[in-house]
Amino acid sequence: MMGLAALGLSACSMPPDLPPVHDDLASHAESLPGPVLARPLTVEDAVGLAVRFNLDARVRTMEALLAAGKADLASFALLPELSAKAGWSAKNKMKATTSQDLSTGGKGESWSRSEDPSSGTADLTASWNLIDFAIALIRSDQEAERVKLAMEKRRRALHLLVQEVYAAYWKAVINEFATSKYAGLEVQLQKSMADAETAERTKVGDPMQMLAHQRAIADTMRQIAELQRQTSTARAELAGLMGVASVSGFQLADLGDGEGWLIDEPAEDLSVLETLALANRPELRTEETQYRIDAAEVRTEILKTIPGLGPFIGGHYDSNSFLLHNMWAEAGVKVTWTIVDMLSAPQRFAHAKTTAEVTRARRMAVAMAVLTQVHVADVQYRHALKEYRLTETMANIDRRMSTLAAANRKTGGGSAIEEIKAEAARMLSTLRRYMIYSDLQAAKARMQTALGRDPVGADAAFAAAQE
Repeated sequence: MMGLAALGLSACSMPPDLPPVHDDLASHAESLPGPVLARPLTVEDAVGLAVRFNLDARVRTMEALLAAGKADLASFALLPELSAKAGWSAKNKMKATTSQDLSTGGKGESWSRSEDPSSGTADLTASWNLIDFAIALIRSDQEAERVKLAMEKRRRALHLLVQEVYAAYWKAVINEFATSKYAGLEVQLQKSMADAETAERTKVGDPMQMLAHQRAIADTMRQIAELQRQTSTARAELAGLMGVASVSGFQLADLGDGEGWLIDEPAEDLSVLETLALANRPELRTEETQYRIDAAEVRTEILKTIPGLGPFIGGHYDSNSFLLHNMWAEAGVKVTWTIVDMLSAPQRFAHAKTTAEVTRARRMAVAMAVLTQVHVADVQYRHALKEYRLTETMANIDRRMSTLAAANRKTGGGSAIEEIKAEAARMLSTLRRYMIYSDLQAAKARMQTALGRDPVGADAAFAAAQE
């Protein structure tokens, strides 16, 4: 019976069997918000979905919860040690004794006993070691600091996740725009190349001009294909970041003409950004928290060298009928001292202090890396902004040229070759403008990550997406 009970308890304590991965993925897919995925997603929607349903982000959240649970468990070590014991014993033969006379050396002829054949005992003792209490208090504080470590790691993962979502979202939108808008133009470009090749062979026009036209069209098509290649995997990447298993399980918002796009100006004072990054970056906060944990470990090693002093109090019961008092209480003070802790104290002190110094040096290295990242992100954003404005100017020029070429063709002052070349240049410059805009958004996200800013409104964006 005892074996069956132990087996039952062990079965209850075991976690459930791991289900097949397909079942887990199906369950995860069912938890996704269908109404949100059924309509075109904005970048804010994509960020909200990634924050809520990204599987890596979920793991980070669960790690933070696990650290919080360990901190709660550590607080129980602050309580006094309370032990309870009970037992029952029986003998098949009595424990009978006699005595010896010390002066004559003779033994008595009669036998006596001082306990019953069967008896029960019970003890309840509470003890409290003050040194152990102080160490447990430090350990509890350390576990609370480790909760902060887990939260900062989650923040860092969230920053990188949002940065990746911004880059993948805009590239995916651009790829859809290129696929939908370029399909019809590609047919016209291929027909124009075929016509120019025919004119070259039949010598209807200037062969050099026909070859130049074919080369220009082929080069334009190659550049557009290159832009499509750069964005071809973005939709799959975005699906993975949002926790959506199928690349066709969501829609993206229409890119539009880009007239209402908001462009942020670069910061004028870089020192403000440096101060902000040093105060907010999760990596620096992690090292500062780790230093506090290491410094507390030094105090713990010091306490281990002090003799343990603590009171105890207990109540006892013995059913032996030969006792005058079957129940009694006792109290006192115990002093304990571990000699090994004393002998190893110098090495343990040195190791704990060295660990703290290494953490401090690592924080300085991380701080320098943070400042470098801020400067790099600022330079990248400025260059991306400059390139975007130049590309926007070129796109506007090519758009006006395409409009003018089409008008000239209608009035008989232009040719079909000039019209198709202008239209191809307009499409290429438009795609370049959109591509540079995606790079600009990625540079902006990198700057936010470098500054350690939390994604503003990520949770609110998801809540709005559910409405």
